[in-house]
Amino acid sequence: MPLGIHEIDTTVPFTPPERLYRRISPLELDELGEITPDQFESISFKKEQESAPSVLRERFSVPADALHRDCADGKDFSSWRVFAITVGQLPTAVTSMDGRVFDFFPVHIPLQVCGAHSVISSCLASDTARKYICPPRNVRNDLRTKLAIGFRPA
Repeated sequence: MPLGIHEIDTTVPFTPPERLYRRISPLELDELGEITPDQFESISFKKEQESAPSVLRERFSVPADALHRDCADGKDFSSWRVFAITVGQLPTAVTSMDGRVFDFFPVHIPLQVCGAHSVISSCLASDTARKYICPPRNVRNDLRTKLAIGFRPA
């Protein structure tokens, strides 16, 4: 059962070897069970950081928590698979068509019943304050490919 927001320490920083878990739809997998970059549609970004691609922190969860109703908006994802990538594998220095360079990093945004909930955020690589910026389409597409290659079954 996932830990709730009151059972975790939100001040604990991420470390490069910490794994991030994400549930993946069977429709995003090939016949070998690997993520297909051109079918990896669940990675999306909006104007608000809270709606960046969600993941669960290994420090406060186990892979099965990604499929649990408490961490899945109450929905049944039992037929989905859980994949993981380490914080250190998140892409950096992804260049947009207009020359801006983006970095990706995790941000812990716990939910009431899913304390491990986090997102893969983005900012301009030159921004030491790491202010969230929704990346342009070509950067999002490049990120999807890099994540599809980096994610491994958890």
